[in-house]
Amino acid sequence: VAALWFREQLAAPAGAPGRRLLQDRGMTADTIALLGMGFAPASGGLGTRLMKEGFAEPLLLKSGLVMQRDQGPPRDRFRNRLMIPIHRDNGAIVAFGGRAMDAGQQPKYLNSPETAIYVKGRTLYGLNLAKQAIGRLKYAVLVEGYFDWAQAYQAGITNVVASSGTALTPAQARLLRRFAGKVIL
Repeated sequence: VAALWFREQLAAPAGAPGRRLLQDRGMTADTIALLGMGFAPASGGLGTRLMKEGFAEPLLLKSGLVMQRDQGPPRDRFRNRLMIPIHRDNGAIVAFGGRAMDAGQQPKYLNSPETAIYVKGRTLYGLNLAKQAIGRLKYAVLVEGYFDWAQAYQAGITNVVASSGTALTPAQARLLRRFAGKVIL
């Protein structure tokens, strides 16, 4: 539901900055659709949409999509960010990465917090789409981030995965070993 909402926001008038960033990065419509990229507007609204869909506030807080600050009401974690779904190797969405839209916005990249289903050091971005090519070619290309991955994949390098800005962990190496014996950094 969150991924669909983010995609809807990218297509809406408020998503113009996100569309401009994607165009500046050379992302094609096919790549944007394949990755399910979206946009989180500065005004928020995801929490409201999820509650209307029947998700309880404690679950939203546990998921990391909304957060509680002080005594105020919960608010969306991701605001004014280009949104990138993070998938498990089986294709299930387990988290999101959000890229800042403004030059001074910090952090530049904000990931979902770690949860029972998402541990950054055990996840390789793009493995769900790359695992067949990795198995066929018997090696993987490891890059750092989402856009590195997207640009390589868009250029036809389909045996690529990204560590999402972390050092390669033993858990990621074991996961990659299931598909290939060689990795090019």
